[in-house]
Amino acid sequence: MTSQSTGTRRELNKQATHQAIVDAALQLLREGHGTAMTATQIAEAAGISRRTLFNYFPSVDAILSYPLHAVLEHMVETLSPLTEHLPLMQAVVRALQSERATELLGQVAQFGAYLRQQASGGCYPQNFIAWQSATGEVIAKVVSRYPQADAYSIRVFTHATLGAGQAAFDTWIDQLPEPGASGLHISDELIDSFHRLITRAMETLDAGFNSLLLTASTSLQED
Repeated sequence: MTSQSTGTRRELNKQATHQAIVDAALQLLREGHGTAMTATQIAEAAGISRRTLFNYFPSVDAILSYPLHAVLEHMVETLSPLTEHLPLMQAVVRALQSERATELLGQVAQFGAYLRQQASGGCYPQNFIAWQSATGEVIAKVVSRYPQADAYSIRVFTHATLGAGQAAFDTWIDQLPEPGASGLHISDELIDSFHRLITRAMETLDAGFNSLLLTASTSLQED
């Protein structure tokens, strides 16, 4: 019979291996091995066999999207205590300031820049797919965490926040400098910029859009 502590330890070991594989991929990028990164390269860098890697991830794309799913899961878990004394969107902004969220968003930025480089200047579709596929996961987790909440409101909230996150990511990608001969170095400053855009996106949702200066709104007011 498996004890709760054994199950927890096994889960922690599994998470650690997942993160070790992700860290190996990140290290390859930092060392300039970002051209068509392969599962074999990542496995060697992680000190595991290729077969073991595929026991944890079905593809390289799954490795690249792992930090996004991890940060969303972290956000859902972090929101619960914060919403006890903060409005929902303010709790989201506060959760984004946690050390773990900052670390994971840095990984999202690193892999996003790599995917953009592989697409020769365009935002690689796999990243967009990752954002979309995360929607159902987040909805399920929020419903589980807040069973008393209105299901429709949860859907609206989830689509709004993930859409805002995608907008922040797209804006950040558009602002990246062109990669040099040795690829694109993602500095701490660039990662900080991505984090600020994500936070600003959530603050925009919190404030609402009535304050946006749109030509159509202005002309209607003048009429």
